[in-house]
Amino acid sequence: MSVTQKRRSRAVITLGAVFASLFLATGPSRAVDRLNIATATNATLYGPVWVALAEKLFEKRGLDVNLVSTTALSTGPALLVSGNADLVVTTAFLGLRIATEGKPLRFLMTTSDMGTRINAFVGRPNLKSIKDLADKGDACRVIVATVGTGSWAIWLGLAKKYDLKCAVSNSGSGPAILASALSGQFDAGVVNPQEAYTARDAGKASILLDPLTISDEEASEIYPHRHPLSVVVGMGPNLEAKRDVVVRFLAALREAGDRIAASSPEQLSALSRVLPQVFGSMTPSALALQWQVQAKLSPHGPEAGVISREEWKNLLDAAPLLWGFANLRPDEPTLQYDKVVDMSYFEAARGK
Repeated sequence: MSVTQKRRSRAVITLGAVFASLFLATGPSRAVDRLNIATATNATLYGPVWVALAEKLFEKRGLDVNLVSTTALSTGPALLVSGNADLVVTTAFLGLRIATEGKPLRFLMTTSDMGTRINAFVGRPNLKSIKDLADKGDACRVIVATVGTGSWAIWLGLAKKYDLKCAVSNSGSGPAILASALSGQFDAGVVNPQEAYTARDAGKASILLDPLTISDEEASEIYPHRHPLSVVVGMGPNLEAKRDVVVRFLAALREAGDRIAASSPEQLSALSRVLPQVFGSMTPSALALQWQVQAKLSPHGPEAGVISREEWKNLLDAAPLLWGFANLRPDEPTLQYDKVVDMSYFEAARGK
């Protein structure tokens, strides 16, 4: 057997093991404790949630995890405050917005780091570059997520770097942003990379900024701050009442993160297809590219998931500059690390 054949054989065996773990499990479910969760979007920024669901890592720990929404970009705060969701996996800044309203929010873990690569910038098929868009002056329209999101921060960086003067509209729904960007009403939009690749493959859009090909230097010019982006958050009293359940949930996410680090983009794409309710409209090739992007955003190593004091300070410093928190003061006592970040759940999850 040639070296190439051996490599292919190993790849088939590995992928087969993934599917075996998904479909060949026997016996009744061990799930006994229910936990309602929501995610801001279906992006791989929340990858550990998808892998844990697909590989039944929650059930392994006796959890019945109910995914109440994958479009909680704007509804996440209401889901938490109303008690319809025990935990929300969303952007750190949407969590910060809840905290600034005096709610007892706690940040428990990060699943992805912030950076320009969290998004792609798509345009009409006739636009071939960001320069083409800039050349339109103010005779162009762009659709972006709401103020206080990662997409909004990236848009501000794009507009500044490339001198874009387009009129801007906002939406609190990821699918609505994509639909609007492709409808002809807008010239361009800031969307999830997987959506951008799917639209490009279908001939419906051009990619003006590709997170896979952008240089590190250009990426840092668009967004220079280093801090967590996607985080797991919950309300303090509810968390304490369900401490053991929450700890097991975070333990499953930690294990899922390790599996992501050990898997290829193609394997993760195949795994994602097991969740049609999440990734039903995404092509396998687009998902593989998205997971390739995610490799540049996922925390790695034994401390993956930890929100450090330095990262929290960087987050507070960035909030009034690029996230629409004009009145936020980084030294606000109620927003300091020990008030809103609680790593005790994460530390307890290390041994689960």
